[in-house]
Amino acid sequence: MAKSKTQGSSASAGTRKKHAKKAGKDVEDDQGPSNNGGTTKQRGQKKLSKAQKKALPKVKQYIPPPKPPAPPIPDPLDGQGLARTLPAELVVVLRRLGKKDDVTRRKGLEELRDGWVSEVSRSGGTEDEEIEKEIKESALLSAIPVWLHNLASLLQSPFHRSTAIQLHADFLSIPSLRSAILETLSLSLLPSTQNRDILGSWMVAALEEGRRAGSAGIKSWEASTSWKPAVEGETSSSDAERIDLTPQLSYLVEYLTLSILDPATLHDNIHPAPVATQQAVPSPAPKKGQPIKGGKAKSAPTPPSRQQAATPAAEDDELIEERLARYRVGGLTGLAWLLQQLAQTGVTSLPTELVNLLRNPLLWTALSSNADESSASSLGVGQPPIRRAGYSLLTTLLETFPAQIEEPETLQMVSNAVLGNCWLEKEAVVWETAGPSVARFLRKWPQCWTLTKDIGSSRRGSEQVDQKSLQGEDEEGPDSDNDEDDGEDESDDGNDAESDDDDRSAITPPTQTPSSAVYGNFLEFISTICPSVPHLTYPLLLVVISTLPSDLLPLSGGPSIQLQNLFSHLWSPIDSRLLSTHSLPGQQSNFQAFFQAILDSTGYLIGKAWSVEDGKQTALTLAKDQFAGRAWRDGVLALGGKAGGRRGARGTAAESEAAAFGKALGRLAAIDTALLGQFDEVLGRALSEACFPAGEPESKTTTILPRSLPALSALRDATDAGDVKEIAETLVTDLVRQCVDHLATALPGNAVSPTVIVETLVEVFAQFPQLVDSGVQQNLVSLIQNNSTSLVSTLSPTLFVSLLDATAINSTSSEQETLRQVLYTVLQSTDIDSSKRFAVGTNVLGLESTELLQSGLVDNIATEATQVALLTGSTEATAVVTGCLKDTKNLSQDALDEVLALTCTSLHDSTERLSTTDTLDVALPRAAFEIFSAYAGEHLEQVVASDLWIQSLVAVHHVLFLLPRLPGHIAAAESKSETLAALWTKLGQLSAEKQATVLQGVHNALRDAIQRVDVHVDPSVLIDVALATTLGTTEAKSVQEIARVLLPPTPQLVDQISSHAAKSSHPSLPIVDSIIPYSSEDITEASLTTEYDTLGRSKAARCAEAAVALLRADRHLVNSEPALLQVALAAVQLTQDALAVPGSSRGLFSMTASITHLSDLVREVEGAISYALAFVDEVAPTWHASTVQILKTGSLPGEADLLQRLLSALKDDVTATGGDVSARSFRDLLSRHLRQSGAGESEGEAWLTYAMTLVDRAPQLALAIILAIKPFMLDTKSFATAQNRLANAVTSIRASQVAKSGIPLLRILVASAPPADAASVFLPQQRALFVLRHVTGWLTSDDADDLPEEVEYRIAELETAVAPIVQDLSGAHWDGIFDLVESGLEASKMDDPSTLCLLYQSLVLLQQIRDLCQTNKALRASWTAKDAHMKLVLDLFLQCRNADTVPLQYIQGLILDLLVDVPETVMENASLGQLCDLLKLSTSSSVQSAAYRILSRVIRHETLALVLEVETSVAEAEEGHAHRTIELPNELVGIVEQGLAIDWHGEVGISAILGQLLSWMAILDHFEDASRALRWAYLDQLNTSKLLTDGLVPMLFAMLGVSEMGAWNFPASQYAVDEFYPDLLDPEEVADLTPLASHLYYRALVTIPSSLRSYYESLKDRQLSMSMLTFTARHYSPVIIGHEFAALRQPASMAQLTEEGLNVRIAQGGGATVAAASGSGSAEAIASYVVDEQPMEIGIRLPAEFPLKGVDVRDLRRVGVPENKWRGWLMSVQQTITSRNGLILEALTVFKKNVSLHFEGVVECAICYSIISLTDRTLPTKPCRTCKNRFHASCLFKWFNSSHSSSCPMCRALF
Repeated sequence: MAKSKTQGSSASAGTRKKHAKKAGKDVEDDQGPSNNGGTTKQRGQKKLSKAQKKALPKVKQYIPPPKPPAPPIPDPLDGQGLARTLPAELVVVLRRLGKKDDVTRRKGLEELRDGWVSEVSRSGGTEDEEIEKEIKESALLSAIPVWLHNLASLLQSPFHRSTAIQLHADFLSIPSLRSAILETLSLSLLPSTQNRDILGSWMVAALEEGRRAGSAGIKSWEASTSWKPAVEGETSSSDAERIDLTPQLSYLVEYLTLSILDPATLHDNIHPAPVATQQAVPSPAPKKGQPIKGGKAKSAPTPPSRQQAATPAAEDDELIEERLARYRVGGLTGLAWLLQQLAQTGVTSLPTELVNLLRNPLLWTALSSNADESSASSLGVGQPPIRRAGYSLLTTLLETFPAQIEEPETLQMVSNAVLGNCWLEKEAVVWETAGPSVARFLRKWPQCWTLTKDIGSSRRGSEQVDQKSLQGEDEEGPDSDNDEDDGEDESDDGNDAESDDDDRSAITPPTQTPSSAVYGNFLEFISTICPSVPHLTYPLLLVVISTLPSDLLPLSGGPSIQLQNLFSHLWSPIDSRLLSTHSLPGQQSNFQAFFQAILDSTGYLIGKAWSVEDGKQTALTLAKDQFAGRAWRDGVLALGGKAGGRRGARGTAAESEAAAFGKALGRLAAIDTALLGQFDEVLGRALSEACFPAGEPESKTTTILPRSLPALSALRDATDAGDVKEIAETLVTDLVRQCVDHLATALPGNAVSPTVIVETLVEVFAQFPQLVDSGVQQNLVSLIQNNSTSLVSTLSPTLFVSLLDATAINSTSSEQETLRQVLYTVLQSTDIDSSKRFAVGTNVLGLESTELLQSGLVDNIATEATQVALLTGSTEATAVVTGCLKDTKNLSQDALDEVLALTCTSLHDSTERLSTTDTLDVALPRAAFEIFSAYAGEHLEQVVASDLWIQSLVAVHHVLFLLPRLPGHIAAAESKSETLAALWTKLGQLSAEKQATVLQGVHNALRDAIQRVDVHVDPSVLIDVALATTLGTTEAKSVQEIARVLLPPTPQLVDQISSHAAKSSHPSLPIVDSIIPYSSEDITEASLTTEYDTLGRSKAARCAEAAVALLRADRHLVNSEPALLQVALAAVQLTQDALAVPGSSRGLFSMTASITHLSDLVREVEGAISYALAFVDEVAPTWHASTVQILKTGSLPGEADLLQRLLSALKDDVTATGGDVSARSFRDLLSRHLRQSGAGESEGEAWLTYAMTLVDRAPQLALAIILAIKPFMLDTKSFATAQNRLANAVTSIRASQVAKSGIPLLRILVASAPPADAASVFLPQQRALFVLRHVTGWLTSDDADDLPEEVEYRIAELETAVAPIVQDLSGAHWDGIFDLVESGLEASKMDDPSTLCLLYQSLVLLQQIRDLCQTNKALRASWTAKDAHMKLVLDLFLQCRNADTVPLQYIQGLILDLLVDVPETVMENASLGQLCDLLKLSTSSSVQSAAYRILSRVIRHETLALVLEVETSVAEAEEGHAHRTIELPNELVGIVEQGLAIDWHGEVGISAILGQLLSWMAILDHFEDASRALRWAYLDQLNTSKLLTDGLVPMLFAMLGVSEMGAWNFPASQYAVDEFYPDLLDPEEVADLTPLASHLYYRALVTIPSSLRSYYESLKDRQLSMSMLTFTARHYSPVIIGHEFAALRQPASMAQLTEEGLNVRIAQGGGATVAAASGSGSAEAIASYVVDEQPMEIGIRLPAEFPLKGVDVRDLRRVGVPENKWRGWLMSVQQTITSRNGLILEALTVFKKNVSLHFEGVVECAICYSIISLTDRTLPTKPCRTCKNRFHASCLFKWFNSSHSSSCPMCRALF
């Protein structure tokens, strides 16, 4: 691009150099040497300094102008007017194809493909769709010129090539479009060079995209082109639709020429500057209708006639280079393809244009990689893809038209290009193509070495001249004003220095013999470049060396300097450590590639030299020095055997270098055996030095001894040449001799490890025993005998035994005896470590066949190893014993018996520990199991026959079947032992008798485990194990068989459970079940002598649970074994007692038995009962009568069903023992069966009749029957008759008969009473009254003192039943009832179980009386002792602590129900300490809530009294009396202090949290109705004790989710935070207490806002403070602000404030008056006081975060008041709200009094500057006698305390 004269050149130095080299060299040659001051810098001449360079005159360099741009080609859319004829949508798409933006062009391609071409290509559709498709096809046909206009540029773009060629293929798939496109291209109808550019770009793009699998580009190109012209009459339809490339060949050659040699011009032709519609500068207004379009253009001083667009921004040089390289790669690829196509078509002579291109020197610069200045114009410099494509072209040319190269000039040129550049190539990607190409070229024309012999030196000289001239040009550049030239000059100076050095090195030859420079490059190539790409270059060496002429590499007359130089360069990578010896498995390492090449090349040269006259000496020298010398020493011994890494092959397979060396030796032997003359000596010496390196013992030398034998084996096996095998065997023999000689000296410590030597000897004995002579054998035996201890301590046991065994195999009998003696000495030696001896013994026993062992040799070591293995679990000792037991011929019988006895004892003890301990780390003796399995596997019958050894088989069974079922051992490795499993499988192969013996032993062990309480395994697990145990093909025993085998006999099992049922029950259990007899004795668990297992089960309980497990395993078992269900029923009754009252199972379970476990047992038995009763759901109508008859007679018929047998057995037990357990089971079975079978009145009468016959002789059974049938018989006449009969019987009992007959009758009578909510009538009124008077007469009779305690309880039950009947009858009976209630409540205690029954019934009776009094006025009037009764109820409530039993829960429920009727006066006098204890100690949330409710009343009552007391004490304190100390109750403070130690983020019980919350609620209750003095005292106590900051706030924040993270907060707004009713609280989890915590936080904000504000302001954690502020402002502040203003708007409050001229208005959100301030945002109260018609105003603003942020008291208007007084008043208002926890109403009251008293003349306090005291609302009444100032008493008190003096704060005079 030309510049005007007034402007400097903007081209960079690099650009100027490039233009100078391209276009300026000829001009420079014509002008002579450059004028740089008249002189040319000579070698050695000093360089000019920077200042001198600037002083030299500047000579302008000629820069030729760039070529003119290609003529613009108009877009067919505009030039042909297609924009007006095509559819608008298609025009928009086509416009995008011509844009410069890649995204826009891609979008245009996609829209053209998806919206047009795909639609036209789609087949099928409706008629409308077909019409639409035809329209679009017609539009596309018209748009073909536009597509072809943009096609070449799209194909050249790397971003759009793939899409464009695919879319072009889609175009060609449409017949009409295909014809138009191919016809246009065939006839060359396109303007300018578009036809050439499209064909060339299409061809190159198709070839580039064709590399991809399945590419449609190459297929479309091949389907659309042809090299055969159509002949008339013979043209096929397919050929007619193709482009004939023969006439287009000139276009293609022209395109390829430009693409390779001048890609910039080609790019400009493909991307011509579009026609513009206006000049760039200036910009006149376009004419009407003239299109405006931008494009590329070259700027010039004078605009051309053709108007073009403005010049685009300069492109990046890297992008330009990348684009040009892409063109060149495509051109070279296309040229290679074109040659192939021409060759296939049979063309023998190429067109002239193509020949000229191939003979163009610039073309072959594509092979150049030299980056010096002289090669700056070379195509391949810095472009590996170009060079790769160049070598591909060379290969194609050699394959297709080699004659084009054979011409001398062309061959000279190509030889210079190939050999002058290939040895400088460093890129592996290029060598992939260059390697085969160079090899083929050299093989075809080896004379190229001669042609290029002198090209290197001449080229180097010319390069120096060119470089100097260019450097001179750079130094004297034309731009003298450019400061950047200085930096370039400095860099050029450095380059000059480097070039001087290069020149010197080029002048001075590396050797004294001159050689070709290309050959020198080759030598440098093999020493530097080959190691970097070894797998691609080293295979070429043989080919290259074979083509070297004799003048470059002479082989005659002895080794020449050139030959030595060649091998010096060949081995230089090894000397420089440039080749890696490691590789991936299965791959060849870099060194292996080199070594193979060096062997092949050396072998070739030896063979060539041997065949040349006077070359034998050269061959022998090469064989000795290179083969026997360096190749063996360095290639095989030093660096061989390392390929493959750690995972590679080992041994002979790893010695690929040795194998290659052996094959090479074989080839030498094939040439002439004389070449191997001295090989054995040279190879042996090198091997000896490598295996046994010289050095001190401490020196860290390396040895190849471990590789020596594999290497020699590989060498021997690599060839069939006998001479080579003889050499290898000689080396092995010498190696054995040297190993034996060095072993003696290696034991005390030598450079070579004895282990390595012995391993080599063992391998030699194994592979080549024939190569070891007898002398060496004798020396080795003597060495072992004399150094056995040293060998054992030095060698591994395996290696030591291998040495003995290998030596013994090849020894004589005397030598074998010597070796046995050595072995025995080693095994018995105490000087050798036992682990070593055990390992030696194991390895000896593990030998398949050996001459070392004999009988009795291992007895002692076997016994010793057994003891060690069982004690320590040593694997070495275990291996010895198992080895001995597998083949007992090496052991004596005594030793065998001792080993097995020790093992069996260990097994029995270990399995015993496993079943009797809970520790998970109980380790089984694996060694014992391995030892026993080793013997038992071969001697099973002997083991089964022994009573001792069979226990070990039981232990094996437990490990296999029991261990996986134990917690903590489910995944135990022992249970998965294949050895034990195989042993158990082998047991199944014995006879049936032997198998039965084994199973009997297993079942006996399981039965004992079930009945033993010291066994920790659950009985159900033992049952499962028994059911799962199988042996061989024998099926597992049935459940019935297992029951008979594992459980005790049925009578014994029933007696076990009956022994527990016969014991006394807990005194409180009759409350739960009326069948349980009354007991006044508290039977504790400690008084029972029963033993329990870890889960608290007795022996009977374990057996019962085993029975339940069997019933669960087989539900049909109950038919054959009904006694199991009877036992389960008894167990479940006692279990239910334990669930109701822990520890009340009468010794069946312990106090610590798990509730979950007991509940699971009850559920299991319920399931068994349900299944059992399912058998008798449908019975005959006579079933009940027949069952009653069976029970009466006591004889059980054979056809009796399951339920009849069960009821009969239970009836017999109840009749015999009178126990309640069987009676309860009888009731449950009968009741459930009556419900399930749908029994009616007739069936019930049969049972009722039978029950009435049992009243006297079996009252417990009668009671059970009546309870079972009562739900069905209540309203029947027969049942009423029975009730009356029972009542009559009771009235006939005298007081002396009560204990024997009266109590059973009373129990039965009460049991027949209907429920309280039933409509049935119990007894007639008169009969009921008569019965009631009779039984109450017992209490007043003469025998009353002898009556049992149970009488009052039973009478209370009766009175509860008949109270509704006699409520209308007044009389003494009610007095007796009241007296009984009072005596029952007074005599009972919550912590005395013996009184709980009477207490419960008294409370029930009291509840009945209360309910009756609600509807009976007369009864209510007669209940005069109500307050006393309720006082007793309150006292009982204060005793409620734990509710851990069901009876206590019943009692507490009654107390809570009656508590609501306790009078207010009684509650107010309750003990505060006892109520606090309930909050702290009670485990019932209902009790805690009720306690808080009462506590609130007590606090309110005490607060009112304390207010009066404090006011009195203040007055007394002013008179000099002691001041009253005000504190919160110590009980409450003690509770909340306990909360300080609780981690609220951990697991805390519900009762503990609820106690803390309610205690804080009670503390805040103290602030309600309290005076200011009390509130301040309480607040000071809370602040000083840090209970708020360390107790309350952390607890609330933890529950409400207020934390530093702020991830979750309790949604408090969903609840009414200002209301909560604790009485309704019934928490099931901690989360249920969160609403209470939210309400407590609200109360804290309202009651003590100043403390929480201080806490918030003291927070240093910003995240926590923000979380607290946000949480409070969102959920609580709106409610608090609303309550504040609601209190202020009360009429009474407003009336109080508006007196004496004070007006108040409430505003929110900018002053708007609101009715309620409950919304979000701040609100303000404005108070105005009018004085002489002049208002004074203040504003009290509550922020949205109130109360965490203080109020803002604003001074709106001050009138007639001094500034200091006014500010004091404002401060008092703010202090009242902020610091004193006051309301706005109080603050405004203080302000009003201050103002009114000020104008009345009252003087303010000189301390607080307020007339009204903020503390006690008093006036300043304490004057100073000296200064006459008045003070508030409270202010003076604070002053005296803080100053520690009683002086006046103003004048300091004493008061």
